[in-house]
Amino acid sequence: MNKKVSIIIPCIEINAQTIKCIRKCLELDYPDFEILVLPDFCNKVSKDDRLRIIETGKVKPAFKRNKGMEIAEGRFFAFIDDDAYPDSDWLKNAMKYFDNGKIGLVGGPNLTPPEANFAEHISGHVLSSFMVMGPASIRYRVAENQKARELPSCNYISRNLDIKYDNNFLTAEDSKYCFDVRDKGYLVFYAGDVRVNHHRRDSLWKHIKQIYLYGRDIAWLTKKEFSWDKLYYMIPTLGLLGFIIGLLGIYNEIYSNLILTGFLVYFILMALSSLKKDIFTSFVVFGISVITHFSQAFGWLKGILSPPEKDKNVVWNSR
Repeated sequence: MNKKVSIIIPCIEINAQTIKCIRKCLELDYPDFEILVLPDFCNKVSKDDRLRIIETGKVKPAFKRNKGMEIAEGRFFAFIDDDAYPDSDWLKNAMKYFDNGKIGLVGGPNLTPPEANFAEHISGHVLSSFMVMGPASIRYRVAENQKARELPSCNYISRNLDIKYDNNFLTAEDSKYCFDVRDKGYLVFYAGDVRVNHHRRDSLWKHIKQIYLYGRDIAWLTKKEFSWDKLYYMIPTLGLLGFIIGLLGIYNEIYSNLILTGFLVYFILMALSSLKKDIFTSFVVFGISVITHFSQAFGWLKGILSPPEKDKNVVWNSR
């Protein structure tokens, strides 16, 4: 079997982070790959035969990934973000799992880089917390190999299954891609040794905005392709509504007190899960963890109550 891999890197522009990503990809310990970089606009020319630069105009990452798959020469697609960079054995470790014909997509953790700033490390702590992200927290820390519902497109490798990304989504297009892989009868597989370092948003406000957009887009996806298991994503919204009802005491005092007691337990558990080496970091992680839940909750409400975008162009970028 031809195991040539096409590495697809969507980006807005080729900046210092993109160049680091490209350089790390060129150093991969794997014999047969190409790199497709898809910026909005670019006047640079590649000097390496393994690297192609394709201008796309100002469009969403989903469109860029689809364009990359259209012109790719490999039978496997490796997706990584331009603000991430892989371990040298990224492809070598991933490709061994495809010896299992039932596996359609393999991904692993995207870890906060050591050189990241304070806000990025806070975001990394929050995203890797089970109390905040539930089972999805394995995406941000090393865990045991396991089947997964979905994985993020900053770090996964897929067979060519004739699946396209939905150009209408800004953030949840990778969730839909994973759901489509599963609908074709293949497994989405998390492997702890398939690792990349991935920069977080460089401010806490951008982290909150990113989570809001994800909540909005996953709600749009739930409406578009409803299934009962997707109601899992509305848990933060149910918590938000319960909290508001508890504060207002809409039904009766006993009911209100029960809800508020539940939230007191929630805040205690969140505080315990936020403990880090120093008090200030712990306090910030706790605050951003709670705000993350509320941000996703408001985003989900926005998505449920509003029609989805129907445009490949970028309207509001979470960066």
